[in-house]
Amino acid sequence: MATQSYKVAEARAHFSELLKRAQAGEEILITRGSQPIARLGPAEKRGARRPGILRELLSDAEMRALERALETPLDEEDQRALEGDETDDLGIWVGRPQTGGDNRRKEKR
Repeated sequence: MATQSYKVAEARAHFSELLKRAQAGEEILITRGSQPIARLGPAEKRGARRPGILRELLSDAEMRALERALETPLDEEDQRALEGDETDDLGIWVGRPQTGGDNRRKEKR
């Protein structure tokens, strides 16, 4: 099937029809004057994710390092940060609370 082209004004006037044709698999070229500016076509269909795809992307050594990193518990400071203990009300990290003083951040003037 040959690609049909439409000028912007024509495409705008028949946009709903062009979308249906694109959904059916047709490719439509939209032009301004004689210059192509856009292509309308069917959306890429995505299938289900394949399990184990990282094994294809990482070497054996990288895969083992990743597995070890995921199995290693976080240290206490990182765990608190992950749980939001060291963040303000907006979730912005403010650091470890200081003892014996004002815990609010100082504003720059």
